[in-house]
Amino acid sequence: MKKTFIYSLALAAVLTGCGDSVKEAANTVTEKAKESTSHVVEATKEAASEAVKSTTEAVKDGKNVVEAAKEAVVNTTAKAVDATKEAASHAVEVTKEAASSTVDSAKHIASRAVESTKEVASAAVATVASNSAGKAVFKKCAGCHGSKAEKKALGKSNVIAGWDAAKTEDALKGYKAGSYGGSMKGVMKGQVMTLSDEDIKAVSEYISTLK
Repeated sequence: MKKTFIYSLALAAVLTGCGDSVKEAANTVTEKAKESTSHVVEATKEAASEAVKSTTEAVKDGKNVVEAAKEAVVNTTAKAVDATKEAASHAVEVTKEAASSTVDSAKHIASRAVESTKEVASAAVATVASNSAGKAVFKKCAGCHGSKAEKKALGKSNVIAGWDAAKTEDALKGYKAGSYGGSMKGVMKGQVMTLSDEDIKAVSEYISTLK
């Protein structure tokens, strides 16, 4: 149960990170659009400045002011149109680039989410299988320790309910090797001799879930 909860939190963290990535990609598109708009504004300002400069120069050269103004307007309009076309083209390109980046990011996010979900599901299945195996092994222990490991076996042992899995595993392996146990050493050695390392690990995990 504890492990499943932890894996669920891990998946939630990944999905949260995915949401942040999508936001980041969307912000990139927005920034690119602003950049293109700014480019259009600057190009238009430049064209207007050129118009004023052309008119001033024409007057200095003694040309008719009206004709000079008309010429400046034509030239400026042409430059403004060209600049706007260029800026629009630039806007399209950067937007395509940003959109492509967003799509790639979304694909990567989806792939990560799928992989993380698979890992979490696999871990959850493994945990359930381990608990099931541990519960089966514990049946032979329940007679002395109680169905929830809440009793002192033979009135002598510690109450092992909720023991850390590693602590229980070390104790059981110690009983099996004859290097642990005190007054319960002889009794427990006979109980654990038929258990494999996998059995010991599974039952230790199961006992850690008992309260």
